[in-house]
Amino acid sequence: MNPLMQTMSARRSVRQYNGQPVCDDALDAILRAGMLAPTGKGIRPYDFIVIKNAATLKKLIGCRAGGAKMLETASAAIAVLGDENRSDTWIEDCSVSMGYMHLMASELGLGSCWLQIRLRPSNTDELSAEAFSRGLLDFPQNERLEALLVLGPIDQVPTPNQPDLLPMDKVHKEKW
Repeated sequence: MNPLMQTMSARRSVRQYNGQPVCDDALDAILRAGMLAPTGKGIRPYDFIVIKNAATLKKLIGCRAGGAKMLETASAAIAVLGDENRSDTWIEDCSVSMGYMHLMASELGLGSCWLQIRLRPSNTDELSAEAFSRGLLDFPQNERLEALLVLGPIDQVPTPNQPDLLPMDKVHKEKW
């Protein structure tokens, strides 16, 4: 199996981390991988907020109704924001960037999980997940929060996916 396919197969969503810090070099590599992702017209409409403060990570647990518990043991997160005024493909651009960052985290032996924020409710009835997060992270109104990439070192490496077992019946050639 080629090295890229090995990395892609090894990437799994991880929701439990060992509490050890993510080093700055690893965060830098993950961010650079995200910025290598293709974007519509090369605009790069994204911005990133790196969150390492334990108190902020704990507060962010409230950003999503029933889905952010992995932040309890995470040692870092990256908020992936898109400027909706710069590109009409900011959602797609941020999503591809998230995918690249996931792959780099896996390549570095870190666990990661995509925590969807856009279009999700927070634990607070009157606030969306994005509004809740904006209150903590103080990003401008034109910046839309697609997701958080939750990160941390892990003790147990998940079993890789097996490319030979993928549902190839999902592939149609020429026509349905």
